[in-house]
Amino acid sequence: MKSLLTICCAVILTLQVTAQTVWIADNRPTAPTGSHIFADVTSAITAASPGDIIHIIPSQTFYPSFTITKDSLTFFGIGFNPDKDQPNKSWVDFVTIATGVFGTRISGLNVNQDLTIGNGDGSTGNIFIENGDIDRIVTTTAGSPGKALSNIVIRNCVIGLRETGGQNVIFLTQETNPTSVVITNNVIMGASSTASGGYGSVSVADAIIKNNLFLGNGVSDFAFNSVTTTTVTNNIFFGRAPITDALAGTVNNSTFTNNISFSTGNDNFPIGADGNTGTGNFEATDPQFTGVPLADDWDFVNDPTLIGGAGVNGGNDGTDIGPTGGTIPFSLTGTPLPTIKVLRLPEIIKQGDNVDATIEAEGN
Repeated sequence: MKSLLTICCAVILTLQVTAQTVWIADNRPTAPTGSHIFADVTSAITAASPGDIIHIIPSQTFYPSFTITKDSLTFFGIGFNPDKDQPNKSWVDFVTIATGVFGTRISGLNVNQDLTIGNGDGSTGNIFIENGDIDRIVTTTAGSPGKALSNIVIRNCVIGLRETGGQNVIFLTQETNPTSVVITNNVIMGASSTASGGYGSVSVADAIIKNNLFLGNGVSDFAFNSVTTTTVTNNIFFGRAPITDALAGTVNNSTFTNNISFSTGNDNFPIGADGNTGTGNFEATDPQFTGVPLADDWDFVNDPTLIGGAGVNGGNDGTDIGPTGGTIPFSLTGTPLPTIKVLRLPEIIKQGDNVDATIEAEGN
């Protein structure tokens, strides 16, 4: 599994160093004009070549949904909770990564409904998704023998905030032949099992699931539905059970290490049955967050930093259990690029006058 993480990190580096041209999607009425500026993302994709970067400018209105049809494109929004004077975000309803596309990076973009990886038979892979508020990350044509997903990293996202039912919020099920999936340092929710007809948070195979917070209401919510050959490490299940008794057997041949469960409908990890193993877990143990309530919801004033208890430096890597541990801890802003937080200028500037300006910026 260490080699899997190394491979996925290499994918990230490849996406970062092959960029060539920067294109802009800006749908604001005051947007500048130019040969590299478009009002929608689809037009920027049409103009772009593999290796290019597309910046999606924060706006008060949603961008039209779009499909990524070219390899090795990078998309930058501003993140899920920018710390700045005018905290507009980059929003879109649906994003689809077309079947056969490889090398996509989506960073800081907020997806109100589905981010779909592959929309038919064929291989899709080398996908890096980070710093977004995304309702669901899914694939289509489940059960199709011609579908294969590979090398997918999902990092530092808030996932499932608006989901009310119908499917798991991360749905890369084993029928779609996924390989080398890393889900790390996210806040993951989902519909309650009552509302969704039995769906929880994640359905996946051949994955590393580490340093996430699975958040729920403490009654009926659960995380895993059809998880196999997966390593589950350093996660916190807070109000969202790893699995329900009704789904026994759907989590199999997986390893649970140094996880915490607390105030769920079933605090037990599914170890000792169906080929599952594990050590170092803390069941029915308060993780002692700075400020996170039990809820099918995430407020961006929440703080999942641990203030004490078994989770502090309790991970198998010596860092904290949960999203604030690991090598790249969860960011409360999700901002992937340097950001101007404050820009203050006089309302009227006369020609020839000196200008006093206040600028506060934050690098990432």
